Amino acid sequence: MEKPVYEVMREYVVANDLSQKVIAINMGCTEAQISLLLNGKRRLTVEDYLSFCRAISVSPTKFLPTTA
Repeated sequence: MEKPVYEVMREYVVANDLSQKVIAINMGCTEAQISLLLNGKRRLTVEDYLSFCRAISVSPTKFLPTTA
């Protein structure tokens, strides 16, 4: 079973030692909002997802499940 997108995003943030504070600044939101997103406690909208990808300079396809 595929992991939820927010979990893959969180693992990427941790593995690459990215700062939630810097991501929040780049997204124009609070660090608390990033924490909620990365812990699955806030609904991840398409707009938030695209903003997150832009904030960390990765392709929007980075965290999406691959097809077999």
